[in-house]
Amino acid sequence: MNLIVKKTYDILLGSVTPPSSKSQSIRGLIFALLAKGKSTLTNILYSDDVQDAINVCQLLGAEIAISDNTLGLTSSGLPIRSITKRIYSGNSGITTCFVMPFLGLRQNALSPIVLDCGDQMRARSTQSLVDALNNLGLNIKYIDKLGFLPISISGSLQGGNAEISGINSQFLSALLISLPCAPLDSKIIVKDLHERPYVEMTLNWLRQHNIIFDHEQTEDRDIYYIKGGQKYSEFHTNIASDFSSASYLIAAAVLNASHVELHGLCMEDSQGDKRLVTILQKMGADIQIAPSKLIIHGGKKLKGIEIDANDIPDLLPTLAVIGTYAEGKTDITNVEHARFKETDRIHSITEGLMRLGAKVDEYKDSITVYQSSMQGARVKGYGDHRTVMALSIAGMLADGTTAIDGAEAINKTFPEFVKTMRLLGANMKLMD
Repeated sequence: MNLIVKKTYDILLGSVTPPSSKSQSIRGLIFALLAKGKSTLTNILYSDDVQDAINVCQLLGAEIAISDNTLGLTSSGLPIRSITKRIYSGNSGITTCFVMPFLGLRQNALSPIVLDCGDQMRARSTQSLVDALNNLGLNIKYIDKLGFLPISISGSLQGGNAEISGINSQFLSALLISLPCAPLDSKIIVKDLHERPYVEMTLNWLRQHNIIFDHEQTEDRDIYYIKGGQKYSEFHTNIASDFSSASYLIAAAVLNASHVELHGLCMEDSQGDKRLVTILQKMGADIQIAPSKLIIHGGKKLKGIEIDANDIPDLLPTLAVIGTYAEGKTDITNVEHARFKETDRIHSITEGLMRLGAKVDEYKDSITVYQSSMQGARVKGYGDHRTVMALSIAGMLADGTTAIDGAEAINKTFPEFVKTMRLLGANMKLMD
């Protein structure tokens, strides 16, 4: 499927609500699965990734009922009641990583269970997490290729000591969620931790459930001490709107003449991608922060700056597009881990913008984007939702028509993206 985008000449105008947070929605489902009783999630996101998480929870014995804007999940708690010998987690990185440790919290945990995933996730190494889990009581074997799913998992999650890479924050979050339920206390050492806001999001969930843990941070490592033998309780929560998905709406409104209000966004939420707002304000954007909404008057001049994106790698494609509009140059640095997402995002966004005529310099762990005039062209979306949506914002700035392939990827996090953009006045549509 192709996303066809034409240059925006008219003012963008209107009020819309970005979708709910994928990261918070999936965490809510996982915590509800581990808790005995009925938990409810209101304002949950319904997207491909969240559906993958729902499917996994159901295969692990959860009863799920959906009514309007509320999802109810009833679980028998621990040990988890598995009703299958094979789990498929799709291309959801969060679901795939989070499920691995708590497969050691199953009934009959000594009986092997296979964890498989989609092609994108099969291409992403999980070796660091697997190595840590093998030290914490599990017995994990690779089925096809060393370091990559599918894998066979048996054994009980016991707790203990392990080290883990910080290149992917999902590895650490997976351990932080499951290890409180293991019988032994645990000590986890993390080297070179990236994406700290996502870890803080997980820690906030632990605090809300009164989970006992300690954290020490040194110059090059983080150490987490987690008390074993703890339990989660049923809960009720509302899922906040997603700053990652909102980033495309924010960028579109800032880079074009506009008067746009985005509702449901809370700057007090732990989501790291809220930082886009302050970055754009520093560059010269007119963004007013009000309770639960942003008010944007777009089309103002922006100035290029240097942005350390280590904690916000999902914003890399959006920041690169913003750089084509800003005067001078925009340096987006310290973000090598963006190469290990659904696609190599440093390369994919560089290639896409260069095809549109932008001047971009690509480096191992950074890119530099210069203010550029762009011309519509055919570009690759690489089946990556963030690359597709960011390039669509570039298409709104480029003269002529831009066609982005692999556009069905937007269903991963923002199924209503095109409809929402059109409501604001963007000229874009999906075509087979």
